[in-house]
Amino acid sequence: MKKSIYIRGKLGTVWYNFTETLAYIILHRKTPETLKYTPRVKYGSGRQQFLNLCSRKDLKDEKKPLYIYIHGGGWVSGITNMRDTYIANWAEKGFFTASIAYTYAPDLVYPGQLQEICDAIDFIYDHADEWNVDLGRIVLAGESAGGYYIMFCASIAADPTLVDRLGLTFRHRDEFHVDAMVSNCGCFNVESLINPEKNQSKFPDMKMFVTSFFGMTMEEIKEFLKTDEGRLASPKVSEKYPPTFVIYCSRDWLRYEAFDLIEELEKYNIPHGSFLGDGIIGNHAWPLATIVKKGRQCFDESFEFVTRYVKV
Repeated sequence: MKKSIYIRGKLGTVWYNFTETLAYIILHRKTPETLKYTPRVKYGSGRQQFLNLCSRKDLKDEKKPLYIYIHGGGWVSGITNMRDTYIANWAEKGFFTASIAYTYAPDLVYPGQLQEICDAIDFIYDHADEWNVDLGRIVLAGESAGGYYIMFCASIAADPTLVDRLGLTFRHRDEFHVDAMVSNCGCFNVESLINPEKNQSKFPDMKMFVTSFFGMTMEEIKEFLKTDEGRLASPKVSEKYPPTFVIYCSRDWLRYEAFDLIEELEKYNIPHGSFLGDGIIGNHAWPLATIVKKGRQCFDESFEFVTRYVKV
């Protein structure tokens, strides 16, 4: 990796985690007494290899559906705790929630974070009985770069051989399945993200995000994407994809990724719903802000969609 790519990525980590700290201060609310919140449960030895767990105390002896959340942050950042208040809404509704943290790029590059996410899911499966988690009911959710990761997880669930083709280890790949997904301003098509003719490429700092994630120059990424290995770098929708709720925002360049995703879901007749974040939550991923009326509306519609396919 060129030194300039690494430095830009590390500066991106500092800047975007600073902005997320401000968002955390604004959005955070104390965890309700009705919930059991267990932060930083380690699934690996790395500094960022941990889960934040949350569930209702009164359901501790009952099997609960699983809600896995993967944060965004342009692959280079993301404060896991900043999502806790949003995710607590799902726990209050009866889900056992597991929020996955992972190593930022450029300290780890593609497909390294995918391996960490597989490790985290293996860890959840290994402890499912202890936590009274029903692995027959699984929802995946994430925002921004987290949307990229959940789509990869759905691709693996649809075709477990993808694990080998990506050079990953995933012990529970043959058991893993996804019943529904919620993508909040997610991205998935790397070629579109770096194509200046596509509107999603206009997202601020997109070049820094992508070069940091792959540890390559833009020219090297373009050549990589032409290879068999590189063509795997964008998760592909298939007829085996789960029902998906797509959230996009009026002032977000990544809304064009959402439009493309909806088009793909329609091509394969995958059940889907959508929500437009506008007004106070019209910026990228702001529907996480369930402390405001419009954000709460987004959550309610997401929940209503998910529970068509996952019984709570």
